[in-house]
Amino acid sequence: MVAYIKEKNKIFFQELLYPRHFRILIIIYITLKITSNLFYGDSYFTGIKSGIVGILVYWLGMYTINLASESNDDLQKRRMVTANKKNYKQEAAAAKRGLLISLLYTLFLLIFVVDSLQRINIITGYPLFSYVLGYDSFLSFLEQLSLNISNAFDFISSYQVENIILAGLFYVLIPYVLFRLLGYTFKGQFFLRGSQAALPIFVPVVILFIKNGLEENWVWNLVYTVFYPALSEAFFHRGIVYRSAASAVKNPSTALVMGAAVYCMLYFPYLYFWICAGSINLCLSKMGDVFLHGLLMAYAYRKTGTLLPWILIHALSNPINFL
Repeated sequence: MVAYIKEKNKIFFQELLYPRHFRILIIIYITLKITSNLFYGDSYFTGIKSGIVGILVYWLGMYTINLASESNDDLQKRRMVTANKKNYKQEAAAAKRGLLISLLYTLFLLIFVVDSLQRINIITGYPLFSYVLGYDSFLSFLEQLSLNISNAFDFISSYQVENIILAGLFYVLIPYVLFRLLGYTFKGQFFLRGSQAALPIFVPVVILFIKNGLEENWVWNLVYTVFYPALSEAFFHRGIVYRSAASAVKNPSTALVMGAAVYCMLYFPYLYFWICAGSINLCLSKMGDVFLHGLLMAYAYRKTGTLLPWILIHALSNPINFL
């Protein structure tokens, strides 16, 4: 047991403490928390405390995942068996192309996010996707369909139906087809095999959800959160972007940072224009939290090779603001 813990500590140090990326990111995160707290009239020490607590919580989460995970060699062998050796090599060969395409597709999603905010008057200007022939007609059809479903089931709101369909289309279906054509395989992405590393996070999340998350219509709200945002974000950001980076870049810490940065970038319009009402200080502080969440989820996927447990954890933690 002592030898096992020593080995896991060594791996954790090499992956998340030794790389310069993370030392710089820790300093940036704490600096953002200090700046944000000072801007809103809190003390310097409150900012330091907020930053250190945030770092400790997320790094502790990643440490427990590392401690409970398979060895990297065993995980690599299982991935090759699940996907079969031929498909695994095909995907590795396509990874650089896949990374480039995933980054270009992220820009498309960024435009989609801005367009969505324009349609609810959070961002001014003519909705960007209205220039795409037929998109407004598609949205009109979707709104009517969502309204019909909402009228049939009084516990379902029309905006929930719209979110599920749009996220399923743009974050799951289109990327799935696109990357299958590139040679990616998604076999094993939704297995529970190898997900024992999720237990240290899953168990407290379930307990907190039972204690604080069982509100009215909680069953449907949980189902809704599984599809949006948990499934859509996990599939695109971990199952495609981070996965492409991990195969193409080879340096694990760089791949983790890239995956978290792309995840963070898509949240920027939502945070800056809506949640933070144009306050760049508050926005950057919250972006730091989003980045750490993306980093945790990318690392969790790296250590398990499956999306399913992390989709469930994301869905359960949303109502209780745990992660």
